[in-house]
Amino acid sequence: MIGRAVLRAKALPVLVLLALCPAAHADDAGLDKQVQDLLAGPGDTVQVGIWFGAPSGEPIYQRAADSALPAASVVKTAILIELFAAHAGHLDDPLGAAADTILADDKHPAMAPFSAAQRDEVRAGLHGTTVRTVGAIMMGSQRASNTVYNAAANLAIASLGGPPEATKKIHARDATFAGVAVRRYMLASRTATGDNAAIPASLAAVLASIATAKVPGDVDTATVEAMAQAMMQAKDSALGVHRHKEGNLDNDPMVCLKTGFYMRGKGKPPLVYVVGAALSAKPAGKRDDAHRRLDKMTDAVLALLRAAARR
Repeated sequence: MIGRAVLRAKALPVLVLLALCPAAHADDAGLDKQVQDLLAGPGDTVQVGIWFGAPSGEPIYQRAADSALPAASVVKTAILIELFAAHAGHLDDPLGAAADTILADDKHPAMAPFSAAQRDEVRAGLHGTTVRTVGAIMMGSQRASNTVYNAAANLAIASLGGPPEATKKIHARDATFAGVAVRRYMLASRTATGDNAAIPASLAAVLASIATAKVPGDVDTATVEAMAQAMMQAKDSALGVHRHKEGNLDNDPMVCLKTGFYMRGKGKPPLVYVVGAALSAKPAGKRDDAHRRLDKMTDAVLALLRAAARR
């Protein structure tokens, strides 16, 4: 089943707007029909979550933005905020001796998901690295192997006290972040302690705080700018600088997510987006085909949203 749509909802203050998903409303019926037609194609049942709009004022489009999805790697944006905020003014210092102790411990839950050879690779890639570098690697803007990429996030989570403490810090930063939950280390079991999860509205609030350089908790502008710089960057000819973070999991429940924001400039507010699609059950056919469908679906939805923003 697909979730309800919300378009052009009544204007609300930004924190309330990003936290709530009003009752179904469709002033832009054309966009909603395009999205529904795309989601109604043949294949396994898909759960979707969408939030798209400026950080304040009216959202352009929402669908099931208050329903949790597996977060995959897009949870790293919230982790990035906590990591950099904890080390504000010292981002170019090494993460510290405690981090190196974690890297040296094969049994630490941050290291346990990796093989012996992978742990050696992680130690070579992350020992003594700066906070800024750990953030850039885990966000994908600094090239690294998939092993080191995920280990960087695990090191960040461990430095925050582990998954439960990371979640507490995220929730304490702002009420609109409360839909983000870190329950496990990257590549660890998705069932032993629960999966990392997020509702699109909360992910949108996290992204909006970076896009507007207004991260709650009196985080200074330079630190917030460093958060933005740690994200992957591209350029959209119509919408401007594009900061983004994707995530996907090909085990069950399978999920694909596209998140980020466009810095439009010329006095226009940023545009924030979260587009996620997950299978409600194991795919009926080939797993590669099912994952490819989710990837193409989220890309196609995002293309529709970008087109709507240009109108």
